[in-house]
Amino acid sequence: MNKYILSRKVSSKPPLRKFLLKALPILIFVLAVERYVGQRFLIGGDDQVDRCLPDKWIYLIDTYNKDIWRGDLMAFRAERMSPYFKDGQIIVKIAAGVTGDHVQVDSHQTMINGSLIIEGLPLAEKLKKPTSSFKRDETIPPAAYWLTGKTDKSFDSRYWGYVYDHQVIGRAYALF
Repeated sequence: MNKYILSRKVSSKPPLRKFLLKALPILIFVLAVERYVGQRFLIGGDDQVDRCLPDKWIYLIDTYNKDIWRGDLMAFRAERMSPYFKDGQIIVKIAAGVTGDHVQVDSHQTMINGSLIIEGLPLAEKLKKPTSSFKRDETIPPAAYWLTGKTDKSFDSRYWGYVYDHQVIGRAYALF
């Protein structure tokens, strides 16, 4: 006599409800972190042929960190910077001077607090202005920054003046 044992196959899959109860909090956490990181940080690239910061071209911008010190990289929105930059365009430069620093610009050099920052005014001719129109000997006003690049062809504060707090996006970090 053959004995057949009928057995019911036991499923090793957990019920869907149990899975959702475990997965939902993880999903909410991941989405919250992504939202925070997505709001706080921007990634930008410099596609110019002649870069003012020649060794780097990809930047991480921390929009929550607007505490900028002399020497920091700063991201800001352009204003009054045509023909090189459109209003609103995001730019990264070095904060060479901050509120209270003494700026001197002449046709040969730019000095901040007596230290040489950058030489000459090579873009004056392209801007169709005499070098004498860029001459300055003044103190950086409150809520303002003097920005520059590392190359003499940098279109920077020598030509358009100060960047103010309302233009600041945040501190930038060079990645590559």
